[in-house]
Amino acid sequence: MENHAFLALPLKGLRGHQNCQQQRLLLFKNQAVNLFGADAGRGHLPFVPTAAGAMFPTLASSMQGTLPGSNPMAIPERGRLLEDYRYSRLPLLTLQDLAGHIVEFAQDQYGSRFIQQKLEQASAVDKTAVFREVLPHSYSLMTDVFGNYVIQKFFELGTPEQKQILVHRIRGQVLTLSLQMYGCRVIQKAIESVGLETQISIVKELDGCVLKCVKDQNGNHVVQKCIEYVPSEHLQFIVDAFKGHVHSISTHSYGCRVIQRILEHCSADQTAPILAELHQCAESLFKDQYGNYVIQHILEHGRTEEKSRIIGLLRGRVAALSVHKFASNVVEKAVTNANRQERQALINEVLEKDSNHIQSSIATAVSSDDRGDTSVLWTMMKDQFANYVIQKMLDVAEHPIRKELMTRIRPYLNSLRKYTYGKHIINKMEKCYMKSGGNCHLPLFPPPAPDTVSLSSEPSSDSSTAIAGALTTDWQAEAPSPSLDFDEESPPHRGYQLLHCGKTSGLIYVSAKGESPSTDGEPDTVDRPVVSEMVEA
Repeated sequence: MENHAFLALPLKGLRGHQNCQQQRLLLFKNQAVNLFGADAGRGHLPFVPTAAGAMFPTLASSMQGTLPGSNPMAIPERGRLLEDYRYSRLPLLTLQDLAGHIVEFAQDQYGSRFIQQKLEQASAVDKTAVFREVLPHSYSLMTDVFGNYVIQKFFELGTPEQKQILVHRIRGQVLTLSLQMYGCRVIQKAIESVGLETQISIVKELDGCVLKCVKDQNGNHVVQKCIEYVPSEHLQFIVDAFKGHVHSISTHSYGCRVIQRILEHCSADQTAPILAELHQCAESLFKDQYGNYVIQHILEHGRTEEKSRIIGLLRGRVAALSVHKFASNVVEKAVTNANRQERQALINEVLEKDSNHIQSSIATAVSSDDRGDTSVLWTMMKDQFANYVIQKMLDVAEHPIRKELMTRIRPYLNSLRKYTYGKHIINKMEKCYMKSGGNCHLPLFPPPAPDTVSLSSEPSSDSSTAIAGALTTDWQAEAPSPSLDFDEESPPHRGYQLLHCGKTSGLIYVSAKGESPSTDGEPDTVDRPVVSEMVEA
């Protein structure tokens, strides 16, 4: 291997002002490299000249100028080659140049990254040389914050023989590594990279400790990886460990993830007892901060009969569950994934007229606008969680039931303006109406009078469009269409064009566009149609 000499070149002139520090150059492979140049102060050790003209690092400045994530007190322990690489980014450094320094580089943030990048395109000879140097220290590197990535790289890019040698090194230590922050990543990579027989030998070491791993912040990832990559017939011991513990696992922050992987990848025979336990405790899982995710997973990915069974447990409790922080997510998922009949049944519960049967603690006896309304719909639309259920129903309902729901919501729109969460319903109604192009023939806001509607002369809250004038009509005279008369007192720069006006099912609906003044006094043209207030004829 070529022996590269490091030669200090003569000191150069001062940078910038006279009080700036001097530069020092290093000759590496006949290439001059400035160790303390433009990047000084961003991770480089500052040097100051002494009386004798030599350059030495100052303690105070070296404590301030270390690289992020590094320990400044550990700097003197680094070898010269690693120091030079960290602070000068030697562009011609190769894996061959690291002979005798591989382990040191592997345990350094930037050195580890350098090795990983070089291994991507390294020759078989270079990979073998690096592997031989790493192997005696492989276990310590597996648990190292940076070294584990080098070991993972050999599981990814190494030869089958190299992978088997590393597997031999972890044999008997799979559980320990699985519970370790960095070792668990090596085990996961090994499971991804080796053949079936080797996978089975690794997984078997977890037998008897499954629940310990499932509830561990590191071990749960290993168990999930086993379920994802190893055929389910070799994982019966994991399924057996869950029996009798499904509720406690489902309500655990890590366990709830593992049980979802089982439902995804294991056979029907294996998941049947798991699902049976889940159905027994489903009602408590609806309201659990972690268990609700397990129920949602069944509703989204489960078989039809499994979904229907969960939806059956929701029937009769839609309103009560919708006002719960976690259970409301379950109701949304049920409405989304139910079949047509099930969805209509769930929505019909919202359309009931009395909410007193929900819970006395959530039923609203008298609202702030003196409505005195206790309907299920009114209670849910104002609620911080249930309003999302109503929005989801508007999104996914079939046309007839959506029309019915919008009709029932309409009388509440003006009152909902007073409520923070009620405004979400107003926005959703506007989107539903605009999405239909005005063809759903449903009014957006109730009229101030039974026969006429005054169109606002003020700019809309969500756009710069303004509509002025009054809509007058005499349906008894069977006029072909209403006429839009402009108020003579309206500002002259405001012009409005009637886009659509019609009568369907006893309803008059109007859409118009116009111009309104901008902040600089010039009119801004708005092309988006704006639905005006609507009136029953």
